Amino acid sequence: MTDSTRAALRTAASRRLRWVLFGGAALWLAVAARLVQVQGLDHDMYTQRARVQHERQISLSARRGEILDRAGRELAFDVASVSFYSHPATVRDRDGVARHFSRISGRTVDDVHRLLNPNRPFVYLLRQAHDEDLTRARAKRFQGIFEQSEVRRFYPYGHLAGQLLGFTDIDNEGREGVELALDELLAEQPGAARSFIDNRGRILPERSEATAPARHGASVRLTIDAVIQCILEEELVRAVTETEAESALGVISDPRTGDILALGSVPLFDPNHPGASPAAHRRNRLITDPFEPGSTLKPITMAAVLDGRHASFADTSVFCEQGALVLATGDTLRDTKAHGWLTASQVLSRSSNIGMVKLARTLRRAEFYESLRAFGFGTRTGAGLPAESAGLLHQAREWSERSLETIAIGQEISVTAVQLVQAFGAIANGGVLMAPRLLSEVRGADGQLLRRTEPQRVRRVVSHETANRLQEMMRGVVLEGTGRKAAIAGIGVAGKTGTAQRALPGGGGYAEDEYVSSFVGFLPTSGEARYICFVVVENPRIGKYGGTVAAPVFRRTMERVLALDGSLSPTVSEPAVAAISSAADVMPDLRGLSSTRARVQAARRGLALRLEGEGELVIAQTPAPHAVRGAGDVIVCRLGEAGDFPLTVSLRGTPLRQAVLVRKLGMHRQLAALVP
Repeated sequence: MTDSTRAALRTAASRRLRWVLFGGAALWLAVAARLVQVQGLDHDMYTQRARVQHERQISLSARRGEILDRAGRELAFDVASVSFYSHPATVRDRDGVARHFSRISGRTVDDVHRLLNPNRPFVYLLRQAHDEDLTRARAKRFQGIFEQSEVRRFYPYGHLAGQLLGFTDIDNEGREGVELALDELLAEQPGAARSFIDNRGRILPERSEATAPARHGASVRLTIDAVIQCILEEELVRAVTETEAESALGVISDPRTGDILALGSVPLFDPNHPGASPAAHRRNRLITDPFEPGSTLKPITMAAVLDGRHASFADTSVFCEQGALVLATGDTLRDTKAHGWLTASQVLSRSSNIGMVKLARTLRRAEFYESLRAFGFGTRTGAGLPAESAGLLHQAREWSERSLETIAIGQEISVTAVQLVQAFGAIANGGVLMAPRLLSEVRGADGQLLRRTEPQRVRRVVSHETANRLQEMMRGVVLEGTGRKAAIAGIGVAGKTGTAQRALPGGGGYAEDEYVSSFVGFLPTSGEARYICFVVVENPRIGKYGGTVAAPVFRRTMERVLALDGSLSPTVSEPAVAAISSAADVMPDLRGLSSTRARVQAARRGLALRLEGEGELVIAQTPAPHAVRGAGDVIVCRLGEAGDFPLTVSLRGTPLRQAVLVRKLGMHRQLAALVP
């Protein structure tokens, strides 16, 4: 190899070495620049990406406040549930996740796929899973799917007071009833925490850090008595069944304080499953839906007459035109039965339209209007429930020539059930209108008393003398008038029946053969009245008069309520199981009795008894309870177990001890769960 060749090779090698060094330096500079960019300029971006992959912001559950009845029974509270969520960008098996959760959630596979859009930072796949859904959701594990502990609202007695309590939505916010009305008190404030996950997507509890504390809601105690509520609902269900009615309503209150003890509406509604019932069944119609009261308004008309000293209980008589009176408009007003001369007391006890109109004619329009307003009609009661109606009472200057006469007998005026009970409470307690009271007290999550509401006196509406006269008159309604089927042996009852044609919407007259049958009464009449009960049966197909349809419902309900009150002692046996008819011309109710007791009750009434089937209790009978007796009637009773009664209630979440009681006692299974 020549010297020139060697020199050329050294030159080439030197050139390559320079290029290598230059290339290495360039690469180092590029890496350095990238490091500067990553660690400096793009630091925040990559830190955020790391957080997305290894940190999660989670919600800390808080409890919504409990709803309690007056005795402290839990009517609504939160229970634990689990929700499944995802950060879609971290999901690998989207097809598998979509198929799995579509089967559980009810969504289509395509819907779940759309939820799993990687551009979405967070999605729920299943909210508040429990029982079977929770087990199914956990059957498969997927990367990128996480669990979150939550709470859901639970109503342990199913449909009990469903319309009153209302319900909450998926976010535990009140949507109807007490849940909505007291939402600000009941509402919880969830907390927040930062949680860390490992490379397999598992949460590391030991590294979780709370960033905001959870705040539990306050608990509220209502004036409602859950046992009385249960009794009322059972009797309303029975009334609807036996009369083939469209619906039924009921209110029980304490006239001394205005405390609402029960608000019942049938068809029933289970707030655990609000979507399963139409909106009409979820609505608390006792406060939202006004109706024409018919003859139940007559004692209020009489109050205006007596308090205005236009008539005297002792000496006023009215000629009732033998059942037909031609009005100034040319229309003919009729009574159900023809009457001649009646005292003011008899006008009320026999529910004479003509007699009441003639008494009302002694009033001036403005005078009558102001009396109705004083009793609370035409204004909201302030009971504290959503969507309360004020009813309808036109101002006196807007009345027609016939308005005074029609309003006097409960037409051309509409009222709510709570309004009517409030008004009759003033008669029962000596003349003072009390505000309806539903909320008793509020306590914080720590049990500290935050608020207590006291009975509120609104105003005196009639004199004590007038109230006493009205009580005597209404006592006569039950003793010898249209309300005799409301009588309770051993207890003085005052009341008034009502039978009104159902008004068509928009003031278009009245529906043919559709009636609203009602009865309102209070007891006892000796000493202070302690209970007032109003029952409405809407559009019954068997019977129509308040005295034959609604009055027996009042009697059966109050017999059972009185059995709970140790200070009152009606002369009825077994009132909490089977109401005993006070009328000798109807069939007794033997359902719920043992075969031995059924034989005794049948023998007392001179009836033959035939037992069929096997079991401990009578679960059905023919003829039906309270059917009109015929000569030589034989009662055929079918025996069975207590659980064979048709009334049902969900036991999901009910404590075992209560659930056992419920199953054993059948017809009164809810009552069994309520009574210790």
